Amino acid sequence: MKHSHLLQFGLFALAITVLAHCKTPEPEPDRVVQREDTLSIVSLRSLNSNQIPSSVRITDAGHEGTFRLSEADFSSPDNTGLVLVTFNGHRYIREFSGPASVTWFGVSTSDTDIGPELEMAIKATDNLVIPDGQYTQLTEVHLRSNMTIQANAGKVLITLPQSYISFVNDPNPDIHLDHILIDGLSWNVTSRQNGRYGTIYIDGPSVTDFTVQNCTSTDVAAKDSTNWLTLKIQAGKTASGIVVRNNNVQAKRMACEIFNHDNYNSYAGKTITVSGNNFHDCHFGLSLSGPLSGLTVNNNYIKNCSLFGIEIAGAAQNVTITNNKFEGVFDKFLEGSNDGDGNGSIVGGMVITGNTTVGVCQGGVQLHNGGATQFSKNVFKMTGMLELLHSTAGGTFSENVIESAANKAVICDNTPNNTFTNNTISNKSSTENQATFMAYGSGATNTVLTNNKLIKGSGGKSYDAVLGASCRASMNYDEAGNPIP
Repeated sequence: MKHSHLLQFGLFALAITVLAHCKTPEPEPDRVVQREDTLSIVSLRSLNSNQIPSSVRITDAGHEGTFRLSEADFSSPDNTGLVLVTFNGHRYIREFSGPASVTWFGVSTSDTDIGPELEMAIKATDNLVIPDGQYTQLTEVHLRSNMTIQANAGKVLITLPQSYISFVNDPNPDIHLDHILIDGLSWNVTSRQNGRYGTIYIDGPSVTDFTVQNCTSTDVAAKDSTNWLTLKIQAGKTASGIVVRNNNVQAKRMACEIFNHDNYNSYAGKTITVSGNNFHDCHFGLSLSGPLSGLTVNNNYIKNCSLFGIEIAGAAQNVTITNNKFEGVFDKFLEGSNDGDGNGSIVGGMVITGNTTVGVCQGGVQLHNGGATQFSKNVFKMTGMLELLHSTAGGTFSENVIESAANKAVICDNTPNNTFTNNTISNKSSTENQATFMAYGSGATNTVLTNNKLIKGSGGKSYDAVLGASCRASMNYDEAGNPIP
């Protein structure tokens, strides 16, 4: 071999040897050190040391807390509130008990829009609390199943200057909403947007075990609000276990509307309770409409609703309306319908008992398709009358005080087989009395009027049956206790 070739080969071998000795060593694996470091969120996220503390204490205002390293977690996203991820991909998980504070996720009173942070918080954990303060929300937040969001009642105010909607369902109608509690929040809607909206707006999914309580809301400064709470049951969907209680709401259209209009002849909404609320200065205080079953409307205070105070509309079944109070100005402060088919086939009928007016209400009461209504111990002082219409048939009306300024205090309009006993019925203040009690039309047969105090206005009669109606009257008496023939 020539010397030049030997030299080249030697140099090549030398180069291989040198390169082998210069190979970059493997990085030292990260090592968990059993200690707790005090860091900011920024410092933790930028951490790339191979000595990893087993826990860290975060010091950022509103985010304070202890986070512990999860060595088995390689996928949880950084959500600021419960999970923080380092530069090297290590996950630290917040240690806490009880509800999570939304401030951990970046919600603050100085935030121009708490919507994105609140949505992130809802996705991250099942139980959230909003600390006392005033907040601004511009973007909608999507509810999900198995969640609670709460606040100290009257201590948290969310202003909605852009959208009427604070909480809404996922746009995919196949995603159910189950086991949800909204408790103690307050809203001030100042949006100038046009459209059909509601502060809590559910339109599409099936819903079970859904409660809204101890909340307040007003949209007096808004332009075109719809409702405070809207729950629409879409075709093929259901709703059950709905509770709306102890809320104080003013809404330009309806404080609370729950309706089933797209499931014809199917009672897709069941077990709905609306109780202890103060609904005021709306077009409708409360509307439950369509084929619904098991409705309880109890102990609400309804004031100044230009159309209806409480409306039960459509084909409702098993309706109980008890111990509600009405005050102020209405068209009808109580509008009731138990069987929307108009055939009176529903067994039982509405139970309406213990309800009162505060002072004299402007407006009256209409019962459409009430079935065999059980109407007792109500005290209604009003400018309008009690009207029984359509299939409000076979009902019992007992121990009520009905005082009206209309030319008829009570009229059975083509409704048969209703019995009135032990009531005080008056239209004494009417200057054009037709009849304090009237059965009207050929459908108003077998009306029974017995042992009632009938106090009539000027002119007219204490009771009458006209245009084919019939009325069996006995043992009724006037204001002085004198028998009425």
